[in-house]
Amino acid sequence: MLETMKTAIVTGATSYLGIELVTRLIHENIKVHIIKRTKSDTIRLISRAPDVNIHTYNGKQSSLTNIFLNVRPDIVFHLASKYVREEEPEDIETLITSNITFGSQILAAAENSSVKSFINTGSYFQFSDKNKPPVNLYGVTKNSFIKILDYYSSLNKFSATSLIIFDTYGPGDWRKKLFPNIARAIQNNSPLPTPKNEILLYPVFYADVIDCYLLAAKKLTDKPKDVAGKSFAVRGKNPYKIDEIIALFEKVSGKKVLIKHGKWQKPSREIKNIWRGKTLPDWRPKHSLLEGIQSMLKE
Repeated sequence: MLETMKTAIVTGATSYLGIELVTRLIHENIKVHIIKRTKSDTIRLISRAPDVNIHTYNGKQSSLTNIFLNVRPDIVFHLASKYVREEEPEDIETLITSNITFGSQILAAAENSSVKSFINTGSYFQFSDKNKPPVNLYGVTKNSFIKILDYYSSLNKFSATSLIIFDTYGPGDWRKKLFPNIARAIQNNSPLPTPKNEILLYPVFYADVIDCYLLAAKKLTDKPKDVAGKSFAVRGKNPYKIDEIIALFEKVSGKKVLIKHGKWQKPSREIKNIWRGKTLPDWRPKHSLLEGIQSMLKE
């Protein structure tokens, strides 16, 4: 699928999606280099992708510039970010450093290297109700980075696109999110706190997300004008209520979930009309929600 791509740099490679992306790229015979922070835990990544090349970022522009000059990547997959649902004043520095400064340094290093394609990772938390700001500072910082990405793209050194990720799930998911929480509640026969009011989600299976990354990379290479400078939603086709998702877990597992309705603390600000956005041309999820849940519970 990616015959012309030889070498990739991946940031955020120790995340759930990052590990899956690195593993898939190596399977596609692409040489993968990751850039990690000093304290990042690489145990899960190395267990899945022992052949990955690891570089440590020391916070300085020079370290990134040297990495890019030595690696000479064709493409960058930028997944690194810091998420805080409801920020406190002490979170401001970390959010800006992780979501704006680090990404900007990556762009500056890419500008003067062999990079031809750049895929940014966004979140639907960047969007809120029409003509209103994002619901949290995390969303603001992610939007700010897209503006910086637009600037570097305008220098015509590489083509870039952004994939806006929705609720992802899949086997081996250790994150404290809805899907693994439901799975753990079933496995441990433990209570599951849920919101008082209903929330609509557009869940998408991890393998379909990885397919979207690879298709975006191919399009940036083959037909950059179709995707460059644009953002695309990576989401399931249909919305689901949390109760509907739980019901599917119960159907697959044959067990009832002990629901503690209203015990999940909702944020003070929330997205009332979730942004859907256009999906990447020629991409659509291959896995139904039922199939994805079956895959999770087979572990």
